[in-house]
Amino acid sequence: MLRLASLAFLLTAALAVAAAPRRPEGPDVLVVADAMANPTYPLRPTKDRPVYVHLMGGKEFTLGDAYAGEPMPKPEEIRAAVVAALESQGYKIAVLGGPAPSVVIVYTYGSANLATAEINDTDSGTGETTTSTIAFNRREIAELVGADKAARKMLMTSEADRINDAARTDRLYVMIGALDTAALLQKKRVLAWRTRISIDARRTSLPESLRVMLASAAPHFGTRNDLPVFVEDADRRKTEVHIGTPTVVRDPPKSP
Repeated sequence: MLRLASLAFLLTAALAVAAAPRRPEGPDVLVVADAMANPTYPLRPTKDRPVYVHLMGGKEFTLGDAYAGEPMPKPEEIRAAVVAALESQGYKIAVLGGPAPSVVIVYTYGSANLATAEINDTDSGTGETTTSTIAFNRREIAELVGADKAARKMLMTSEADRINDAARTDRLYVMIGALDTAALLQKKRVLAWRTRISIDARRTSLPESLRVMLASAAPHFGTRNDLPVFVEDADRRKTEVHIGTPTVVRDPPKSP
């Protein structure tokens, strides 16, 4: 009689994972990444060449009309989450006496929505009144969700609709930018890279989704994408059970 011991063990482990309670799904995270075209230094860390950063900023800023009572994370919470996301990609926080930082990381967060006003225009001849809506920050919202990038590409209707819907809905965002340290020493602001991260504000809050947002966007730090990227829960949950080569273990011979 033959026993596939290792195979049975691994299959049992896989079934245990499948039977575990499923975690609640997180929000779809919209990531828009930009970076310098020809940097003089690596924008992303490598095993042989880490990127040291200095962290500053962390102010809350509302794009559009502010809503009273909107919950926001504490400053120390968002700083810790930003540091964790950077370190997950190999960035190192510069410390006194250590290597000098090549970039200064500045981040901000808050809510974003179209600031609009309705204008009524009455025709003096007919007496008919028409109402038009004007958005004052349409460009800022378009940049936040990457609609400006999408406008330069040929997209499928479903893709365009998804981006346009993001531009019309209230959103929560985190924006992380990296400034060239050498340029700052010369009193110049040179953007090394910038990552804009946002979610739909209708079903969640920023404190609840902060770490999911940053974890979804972290692989895009220091990169440039031509189109907005939607990171869904399925993308974050892509795990596989790898079963090794089965080992055949023979039963010992029975005694006479």
